[in-house]
Amino acid sequence: MKRRISIVIGLILTITCTSVLWAQSNAQLRAEVGTLYERADHALETRDLEGYMSLLAPDYEHIYLGKNREGIRSLFKDIFDGYGALRSQRTPLEITPTGNWIKVVSDVKIEGKTRRNDWEIITQETTLDLLAREGSTLKFFRSTPIDKLRLANVSGRTYTDSQSGLSFTVPKGWMIFPTTALPTIQGCVFVLAPDGSSGAMIGYVKANGVTAQKAVEGDDAMAKLLSKPDVYKLIKSGPFRIHGREGYESESEFFMPMERERHRRRVYLNADGLLYVFCFDAMPTGQWDLVKDGFQSIMDSVQ
Repeated sequence: MKRRISIVIGLILTITCTSVLWAQSNAQLRAEVGTLYERADHALETRDLEGYMSLLAPDYEHIYLGKNREGIRSLFKDIFDGYGALRSQRTPLEITPTGNWIKVVSDVKIEGKTRRNDWEIITQETTLDLLAREGSTLKFFRSTPIDKLRLANVSGRTYTDSQSGLSFTVPKGWMIFPTTALPTIQGCVFVLAPDGSSGAMIGYVKANGVTAQKAVEGDDAMAKLLSKPDVYKLIKSGPFRIHGREGYESESEFFMPMERERHRRRVYLNADGLLYVFCFDAMPTGQWDLVKDGFQSIMDSVQ
């Protein structure tokens, strides 16, 4: 009996100590994240561009869109030049350790004072940041605006669109982010591969008589036009069919200014008056062989 009592007491002490340690660790993490966000707000409000850039990891990128540090530098330089003063407020809503990263969902509001001395909203959105450790400090590693209402559409590794019924499942270790980054794409979702750079954009638009082939060929032509000279390469294109849906696909490589080179597979499908869009990007292009099977598994899971 005494031994059983000792074992029970030992378990209670172990659970209690573990809970205390977890709470202390969680409080410390929240404090670190709060400090990083306060420094970001302060850098913007004091127009300290280099101070803000120092908070970004060397390989910082916008998730899927691939906008790198220079793209962010150019964006905030234009904001600094266009407004007499700035107000910035980031409010963390959710902080979750995720593999090698810290996932933070936060509300962000940035305002600027115009030449008329009025304050206007530059951006007001919910953002998902992936933070990475660099030595003893946290830095922004990846970011994207998200639709927090559609986070409810994510169940484990499966996303189901509440409007169209489109559903797909990602491989283990991949992440799903319903996003507002591309307002012209309905139900837009970003998927991030484990390499932290490659990913997918999935969504749909009203077809309005546009066939999948016309859409793919038009988007490929635009990519060729905007790509850095002598970089664009069309690898293949042709009809595609999955689960009774007719479509068209292509593979190409291109390099947009202030982004990263990418190997893109486009798959567009016509169904139910909609044009479904699947863009799978390996960034940089050398990552293609490492992520293409994951992309194909997503395509195979589409319902």
